[in-house]
Amino acid sequence: MPSRPRRSRDAAAKPAGKIVRKAAEKLDPPKVRVTGPDHSLPTKVIRVQRKDIHATAQFRRKMAALKKLSDEGKLYKATNPVERDTNLTDSFKERIRQRIWDKYWPHDKDLANRLSERLSSYHPDHVWELQLGGPDTLDNIKLLHGKTNTDIGLHQIWPQIRSLPDGTPIRIEVVD
Repeated sequence: MPSRPRRSRDAAAKPAGKIVRKAAEKLDPPKVRVTGPDHSLPTKVIRVQRKDIHATAQFRRKMAALKKLSDEGKLYKATNPVERDTNLTDSFKERIRQRIWDKYWPHDKDLANRLSERLSSYHPDHVWELQLGGPDTLDNIKLLHGKTNTDIGLHQIWPQIRSLPDGTPIRIEVVD
Protein backbone atom coordinates (compact mmCIF):
# COMPACT_ATOMS: atom_id res chain seq x y z
CA MET A 1 0.00 0.00 0.00
CA PRO A 2 1.49 3.33 -1.03
CA SER A 3 2.18 5.72 1.80
CA ARG A 4 0.62 9.13 1.83
CA PRO A 5 2.96 12.06 1.48
CA ARG A 6 3.71 13.64 4.82
CA ARG A 7 2.66 17.18 5.41
CA SER A 8 5.51 19.42 6.30
CA ARG A 9 5.25 21.70 9.30
CA ASP A 10 5.34 24.68 6.92
CA ALA A 11 2.28 23.46 5.07
CA ALA A 12 0.30 23.27 8.29
CA ALA A 13 1.44 26.75 9.32
CA LYS A 14 0.46 28.50 6.09
CA PRO A 15 -3.28 28.77 6.78
CA ALA A 16 -2.61 30.16 10.25
CA GLY A 17 -0.11 32.60 8.74
CA LYS A 18 -2.72 33.80 6.27
CA ILE A 19 -5.23 34.32 9.05
CA VAL A 20 -2.75 36.31 11.13
CA ARG A 21 -1.64 38.34 8.10
CA LYS A 22 -5.23 39.24 7.18
CA ALA A 23 -5.99 40.23 10.79
CA ALA A 24 -2.87 42.40 10.88
CA GLU A 25 -3.83 44.08 7.59
CA LYS A 26 -7.22 44.98 9.05
CA LEU A 27 -5.51 46.62 12.01
CA ASP A 28 -2.81 48.33 9.96
CA PRO A 29 -3.68 48.30 6.25
CA PRO A 30 -0.76 48.70 3.85
CA LYS A 31 -0.13 52.33 2.87
CA VAL A 32 -1.03 53.35 -0.62
CA ARG A 33 1.57 55.76 -1.94
CA VAL A 34 0.06 59.00 -3.15
CA THR A 35 1.63 60.12 -6.42
CA GLY A 36 0.02 63.50 -6.92
CA PRO A 37 -2.14 66.17 -5.35
CA ASP A 38 -5.67 65.22 -4.35
CA HIS A 39 -7.66 68.26 -5.46
CA SER A 40 -10.70 67.13 -3.51
CA LEU A 41 -8.77 68.16 -0.37
CA PRO A 42 -8.42 71.82 0.60
CA THR A 43 -5.09 73.45 -0.23
CA LYS A 44 -2.85 74.09 2.76
CA VAL A 45 -0.72 77.23 2.74
CA ILE A 46 2.56 76.73 4.56
CA ARG A 47 4.84 79.55 5.52
CA VAL A 48 8.62 79.40 5.41
CA GLN A 49 10.62 82.17 7.00
CA ARG A 50 14.23 83.15 6.40
CA LYS A 51 16.31 83.14 9.56
CA ASP A 52 19.75 84.43 10.43
CA ILE A 53 21.16 80.88 10.34
CA HIS A 54 20.26 80.57 6.64
CA ALA A 55 22.68 81.24 3.86
CA THR A 56 20.66 84.05 2.25
CA ALA A 57 21.37 83.36 -1.43
CA GLN A 58 20.80 79.64 -0.99
CA PHE A 59 17.58 80.20 0.97
CA ARG A 60 16.29 82.43 -1.82
CA ARG A 61 17.27 79.90 -4.51
CA LYS A 62 15.54 77.05 -2.66
CA MET A 63 12.40 79.05 -1.96
CA ALA A 64 12.21 80.39 -5.53
CA ALA A 65 12.22 76.79 -6.79
CA LEU A 66 9.56 75.68 -4.28
CA LYS A 67 7.44 78.79 -4.96
CA LYS A 68 7.54 78.07 -8.71
CA LEU A 69 6.45 74.45 -8.12
CA SER A 70 3.76 75.74 -5.77
CA ASP A 71 2.46 78.20 -8.38
CA GLU A 72 2.34 75.34 -10.90
CA GLY A 73 0.20 73.28 -8.49
CA LYS A 74 2.76 70.47 -8.20
CA LEU A 75 3.31 70.40 -4.43
CA TYR A 76 1.40 68.00 -2.18
CA LYS A 77 1.95 66.12 1.05
CA ALA A 78 3.64 62.87 0.09
CA THR A 79 3.04 59.56 1.81
CA ASN A 80 5.43 59.11 4.69
CA PRO A 81 7.90 57.70 5.10
CA VAL A 82 9.01 58.95 1.72
CA GLU A 83 10.78 56.51 -0.55
CA ARG A 84 14.39 57.49 -0.97
CA ASP A 85 17.67 56.02 -2.04
CA THR A 86 20.32 57.20 0.44
CA ASN A 87 23.03 55.97 -1.95
CA LEU A 88 21.91 58.69 -4.37
CA THR A 89 22.66 61.58 -1.99
CA ASP A 90 25.79 59.92 -0.60
CA SER A 91 27.25 59.32 -4.05
CA PHE A 92 26.30 62.86 -5.14
CA LYS A 93 28.39 64.41 -2.38
CA GLU A 94 31.22 61.94 -2.91
CA ARG A 95 31.38 62.81 -6.65
CA ILE A 96 31.71 66.50 -5.78
CA ARG A 97 34.47 65.71 -3.29
CA GLN A 98 36.25 63.67 -5.97
CA ARG A 99 35.96 66.53 -8.49
CA ILE A 100 37.61 68.88 -6.00
CA TRP A 101 40.52 66.49 -5.54
CA ASP A 102 40.82 65.81 -9.28
CA LYS A 103 40.90 69.50 -10.11
CA TYR A 104 43.13 70.92 -7.35
CA TRP A 105 45.29 68.08 -6.04
CA PRO A 106 48.36 68.05 -6.05
CA HIS A 107 49.08 71.50 -7.54
CA ASP A 108 46.95 73.40 -4.96
CA LYS A 109 46.67 71.15 -1.93
CA ASP A 110 45.67 74.02 0.36
CA LEU A 111 42.67 74.95 -1.80
CA ALA A 112 41.65 71.30 -2.17
CA ASN A 113 41.69 70.89 1.61
CA ARG A 114 39.74 74.12 2.22
CA LEU A 115 37.07 73.22 -0.35
CA SER A 116 36.80 69.70 0.98
CA GLU A 117 36.41 71.03 4.52
CA ARG A 118 33.77 73.51 3.37
CA LEU A 119 31.88 70.72 1.64
CA SER A 120 31.36 69.03 5.00
CA SER A 121 28.92 71.80 6.04
CA TYR A 122 26.73 71.24 2.94
CA HIS A 123 23.97 68.70 2.36
CA PRO A 124 22.76 67.16 -0.88
CA ASP A 125 19.30 68.75 -0.96
CA HIS A 126 16.23 67.68 -2.90
CA VAL A 127 15.27 71.02 -4.41
CA TRP A 128 11.70 69.75 -4.83
CA GLU A 129 11.30 68.35 -1.33
CA LEU A 130 10.51 64.62 -1.21
CA GLN A 131 7.92 65.32 1.49
CA LEU A 132 6.20 67.65 -1.03
CA GLY A 133 6.07 65.04 -3.79
CA GLY A 134 9.50 65.62 -5.33
CA PRO A 135 11.35 62.90 -7.19
CA ASP A 136 14.35 61.13 -5.67
CA THR A 137 16.49 61.67 -8.76
CA LEU A 138 19.93 63.09 -9.39
CA ASP A 139 18.58 66.05 -11.38
CA ASN A 140 16.55 67.12 -8.31
CA ILE A 141 19.63 67.37 -6.07
CA LYS A 142 21.76 70.45 -5.39
CA LEU A 143 24.15 71.27 -2.58
CA LEU A 144 22.62 73.41 0.15
CA HIS A 145 24.08 74.78 3.35
CA GLY A 146 23.34 72.15 6.01
CA LYS A 147 21.67 74.42 8.58
CA THR A 148 19.51 76.00 5.87
CA ASN A 149 18.48 72.59 4.55
CA THR A 150 17.63 71.15 7.97
CA ASP A 151 15.71 74.20 9.11
CA ILE A 152 13.60 74.54 5.96
CA GLY A 153 12.68 70.88 5.57
CA LEU A 154 12.67 69.46 9.08
CA HIS A 155 11.88 72.43 11.31
CA GLN A 156 9.59 74.54 9.13
CA ILE A 157 7.86 72.46 6.42
CA TRP A 158 7.46 69.09 8.17
CA PRO A 159 5.68 70.39 11.33
CA GLN A 160 3.13 72.18 9.14
CA ILE A 161 2.29 69.15 6.97
CA ARG A 162 2.83 66.06 9.14
CA SER A 163 -0.80 65.76 10.28
CA LEU A 164 -2.30 66.51 6.85
CA PRO A 165 -3.85 63.73 4.75
CA ASP A 166 -1.58 62.36 2.03
CA GLY A 167 -2.16 64.16 -1.24
CA THR A 168 -3.13 67.50 0.34
CA PRO A 169 -2.21 70.25 -2.17
CA ILE A 170 0.41 72.62 -0.74
CA ARG A 171 1.04 76.29 -1.44
CA ILE A 172 4.26 77.94 -0.29
CA GLU A 173 4.41 81.41 1.17
CA VAL A 174 7.80 82.93 1.93
CA VAL A 175 7.88 85.23 4.95
CA ASP A 176 10.76 87.68 5.25
